[in-house]
Amino acid sequence: MDTLFHGVIGAALCSRPGLAGGRRGPVDRIGRRQWVDWTLWAALFFGLVPDLASLGIHFAADLFTGNGIRWHGIPDFIFVLYNITHSLLGMAIGHGLLVGWKRALWLPALAWPLHVLTDVPTHGDGRFITPLFWPFSEAGFAGWSWWQHPAIFYGGWILAGGLWLLVLILRLTWRSQ
Repeated sequence: MDTLFHGVIGAALCSRPGLAGGRRGPVDRIGRRQWVDWTLWAALFFGLVPDLASLGIHFAADLFTGNGIRWHGIPDFIFVLYNITHSLLGMAIGHGLLVGWKRALWLPALAWPLHVLTDVPTHGDGRFITPLFWPFSEAGFAGWSWWQHPAIFYGGWILAGGLWLLVLILRLTWRSQ
């Protein structure tokens, strides 16, 4: 799916204000419920990381050199970065380093594997197939390319909106109890 979708879904599922916050959700030091806390922004960021750390570098370089955003001429090292950030090994090392550095990141950093697992069925065969077993294998599941199937794109965004609506309903329901 598109990069922003991954951030929104990551925030909905891997943050305390989202579904991962459970019945109570985030609470500040004096016991007030907080609709937004740092885990929301961290999960949003980690949902974007696999694409930002690969294709984002190429697009940023293109913008800074005045070429606009181009999908052609992507250097080979960008595909190596894409393989690293979209593989089980890359996710495990990345998540391990993040949690080792700051234990509180364990929940929001799960938005990274969620991004990759969402890419598996929504990326077709070709350069952007999700290389789950890289560097051990280049094989991947040839899913349905979201950019060629508008129903997948719009369905994903309807799902994202539905998840956040569910969060809102659950928070309001639990609050009134």
